Amino acid sequence: MEILFENKYTRDREWAKDILGYISFRRPLHIVLYIISAVSLVYGVCMLIFYYTLSIVSFLVPALWAGLLLYIYFKNLNVTLKRDIEINKKPIEVEVRVTNESIVQTQSTGSEFTLDFSDIKKIVKTKKFIYLWSKSNMLYSIKKEGFIVGSADDFLAFLKAKGFKC
Repeated sequence: MEILFENKYTRDREWAKDILGYISFRRPLHIVLYIISAVSLVYGVCMLIFYYTLSIVSFLVPALWAGLLLYIYFKNLNVTLKRDIEINKKPIEVEVRVTNESIVQTQSTGSEFTLDFSDIKKIVKTKKFIYLWSKSNMLYSIKKEGFIVGSADDFLAFLKAKGFKC
């Protein structure tokens, strides 16, 4: 099997912030919930200013929910990085090789995962990474600047040629 693309990166703070930031704050359903929460908060503030009425549901719940989400994000960020260090004694190195048949991800822990193109559910691009979600909700990361063979633009064009929406 000829390697069409090869990518290497380290699962460091930059990676953890990017993936957890997307999962916690930039998923479409979450954005809708944030908009609803913001409208509710504005309504609660207006009720407080104009009618001197404190509505717990529309004022305090969105504020507490936002605080909880930030707490969970930072907690998960620190736990993820600590787990990687505990498992590997240093940040985990990831190597991704793409052939015409599949994507193989190898980690410095010795783990190896193979993703067939038929098992890709969706593809998400962020500023620094490309994420491939499998049908079983496994997440495969590819750093845009980490390509050794090929480039991020060529890889995205390859995925589009395979029929994926990028």
